Amino acid sequence: MAGFTASLEPRLRAVAQEIEAPTHADIGADHALLPRYLLLSGRVERVIVVEKNRGPWENSRRALLGLNAEVRLGDGLSVLRAGEVDSLSLCGMGAKLMVRILSAYPARLPPRLVLQPNDSPEPLRRWALSAGLALVNEQMVEGFWRYTILTLQRGACTAYAGLPQGPALRYGPLLIKARHPLLKAHLQERQRYLQKLGQVERVRAELELLEQALALLEE
Repeated sequence: MAGFTASLEPRLRAVAQEIEAPTHADIGADHALLPRYLLLSGRVERVIVVEKNRGPWENSRRALLGLNAEVRLGDGLSVLRAGEVDSLSLCGMGAKLMVRILSAYPARLPPRLVLQPNDSPEPLRRWALSAGLALVNEQMVEGFWRYTILTLQRGACTAYAGLPQGPALRYGPLLIKARHPLLKAHLQERQRYLQKLGQVERVRAELELLEQALALLEE
């Protein structure tokens, strides 16, 4: 198991740390590395993998052969039943696509979600607030680029308390409160890039959010 854990990318290891449930659903698993690890490590008892296309569906079926897993062909939550799973993960997609998937069948959302977008998580943070989901953990890990992992749970959200909403939604309230070193590095790199563009007016709004967030990290 140790060798298999090491084979997971850091972003997937970070996702796995947030999952422990009787039945878990993974949407768009492709080669099913995460679901396979969750089952073999005992973090979950059963997995339902959902794939939209037949190629990834076949890949996942092969990877999970002999394990307590079911691989379904369908679009997002359309092939899940309300209350069927205890948690759900979505990894390696754009945040706006994730919002579309999660918004399509709100009654089928489980109590806990673990989300790893490949771009800015801001749309997911905004969606979670409107959907009555609390942001209970945020991680940032190095990989091909810097990935953010959000853990959401049903309930009132207190993550944004005491922070200005603009930078908190853009960059992550819990990352800011934790003064996460990777977030600081990311903000400083982005700030230098924007300043070099030489068109400050066009990027002024983003620069202002960046500066607010950096100031919060320095407090």
